[in-house]
Amino acid sequence: MQVIVSFSTDPFFNLAAEEFLLKNYRGDLLYLYVNKPSIIVGKHQNLLAEINYRYAFEHHIILARRISGGGTVYHDEGNLNYAFFTSAPTGSQVNFQKYLNLVIEVLRRVGITAIFEGKNNLRIDGYKISGNAGHVYKNIALHHGTLLVNANQQMLSESLRISEGLYIDKAVKSVRAKVANLCTFVPDLTIDKLIDTFCEVVQSTRSSFTLEDIDHINNLKKNKFETQEWVWNYSPPYLYQRTGTPWGNIQLEVEKGIIAEARIEYSPSWNAQLKGKRHHYESIHEFISVLGLPSENIWWFF
Repeated sequence: MQVIVSFSTDPFFNLAAEEFLLKNYRGDLLYLYVNKPSIIVGKHQNLLAEINYRYAFEHHIILARRISGGGTVYHDEGNLNYAFFTSAPTGSQVNFQKYLNLVIEVLRRVGITAIFEGKNNLRIDGYKISGNAGHVYKNIALHHGTLLVNANQQMLSESLRISEGLYIDKAVKSVRAKVANLCTFVPDLTIDKLIDTFCEVVQSTRSSFTLEDIDHINNLKKNKFETQEWVWNYSPPYLYQRTGTPWGNIQLEVEKGIIAEARIEYSPSWNAQLKGKRHHYESIHEFISVLGLPSENIWWFF
């Protein structure tokens, strides 16, 4: 099994690389990468419903969407991400147990006993240390997941802390769980050590992308993964509703990231002005500014 270790901590590049590797399969492969602080939502999730948007914005956390389903995860430089690519007969491509057994063996070799639990999680002493998701393209399967090594737990917790009831939709919801860093159990564990151990377990050495591969991945990054259409507009339709604002109840019907209808209880003249705007910081900030309201008021709309 070939092992490619990413040179980039850009989540858009690494998510694009996963799709590139899936659709240009050249044999069994393991892709390992680390991202700068970012929140990655599942393909079928409502981005805003899954995150603390104000916290993410104020802390410059990148928002991204992956090609697989499942729940939302937080990444930073203390988090190692792995992605296995393999071919299999139709109907048997998704096999979390097979690849998580490899991850369990990696952890065993660095002194950690983890167990497979539920459909696709790894736990230690009741704490989740790895979540996983999968995606199939033709007869090629992607199994990918995270390993919390020394992630910023406060940023993880705050960035994924949500207010219940603000968003009504039919999107896939994340299942929240208690999490722990691997360094809690092995204090001197590093991401580099884990990468070396992955190579040992799959009996391979580190390799890199070709310059041609990097060009293709960067094109995919630019034209898909960092676009508004993919990150924001791919969210399913939803209703945002908040009570107790300075203008009474607010309701926003949003489709493909755009406000289709707005209902502001005490300021109905705003409804037509909001219609057609993106439900996004920049657009709502512009709206607030035109009204001459303090910028702090923007957060009533998220």
